[in-house]
Amino acid sequence: MSTTILTVSESKDQEHYNFAARQQERDVFDTLFDSAPDKLNAVKGSLMAFANKQLSQINRGCSNIEEDFSNGVNLVVMMSLAEGYYVPMYSFSMEPTAYDHKLHNVTLALNLMQEAGIPRPKCTAESIVSKDLKSTLRVLYAIYSKYKHLVK
Repeated sequence: MSTTILTVSESKDQEHYNFAARQQERDVFDTLFDSAPDKLNAVKGSLMAFANKQLSQINRGCSNIEEDFSNGVNLVVMMSLAEGYYVPMYSFSMEPTAYDHKLHNVTLALNLMQEAGIPRPKCTAESIVSKDLKSTLRVLYAIYSKYKHLVK
């Protein structure tokens, strides 16, 4: 039993270390926000079009990236559609209002991304729930990078 706890603890420490290392590396979104803010709307528009194409399969959509992905529902739905599986309704909250429920949904979506082989973006679940645009764009771009072939 203690071995399992130790393994889990080591895994969490390693995950924290990996996240801290990723936080220090600059990525394309850091450059976009710092050096090319004029191109930001084009990137947002492209990622929103991709998301809407995916979400339209079940009559959902988004109009505001920060707002519409902050509760995690659209992220979970996009992953389930892209991967072709059903996420049971008891696994997440379809209409979360409490911060903890939103955080649970976003964490679930990030875990689904990792299980699908998508490298974890440089962000936290908390930053998505807090409506951080850069973090949300990173997550959407990671999904887009793997599933862009699905958009026709």
